[in-house]
Amino acid sequence: MRTLFATVALAALVACSPPAQAPQQDTPAPAPTEIACNSVEPNLSRQVGVEEELAVAAAASDLRGGRIAPGTYDLTQAVRIGSATGWTNTRAVALEVSEAPSGGVTFNWAGAAPDGAIDRWTADFTETPSTSITYTCGRVGAVAAEFSATPDSLEVRLPDGANGRLNLSFARRP
Repeated sequence: MRTLFATVALAALVACSPPAQAPQQDTPAPAPTEIACNSVEPNLSRQVGVEEELAVAAAASDLRGGRIAPGTYDLTQAVRIGSATGWTNTRAVALEVSEAPSGGVTFNWAGAAPDGAIDRWTADFTETPSTSITYTCGRVGAVAAEFSATPDSLEVRLPDGANGRLNLSFARRP
């Protein structure tokens, strides 16, 4: 009788156990998607390195503002002011400037390192109450800015690192 009782108890225990699960296959995680903030293409033949402020004495001068003409601009010079970290090596940069529906200005940036890696961002540029760039894609936050514009050029000074700024000079594409 004990054998019968033990057999029935074992059968009941097996019946209540969850079925054995098949081994799970590792499904690959989806590849990270690159956010394409804009379609601006830098001119890779126009690689620019960052110069030191001492080499370009005019970098610390006041930038007087002006009307920024819509169009695409290529970086022609980059100057480190103070303890700016800047970038290493050279970079080809294109900045597309357009008028935003709100009446402001939109900047679409594309910078290409010599290895072909492209850094893209989009930002709203405003002059009131003070000049600033507010990133809307590719970067986060807002930074104070200074600028000077003519019909064919644009100079923008942005904070870079904890104690420095980058002075970026652009020429408008024909």
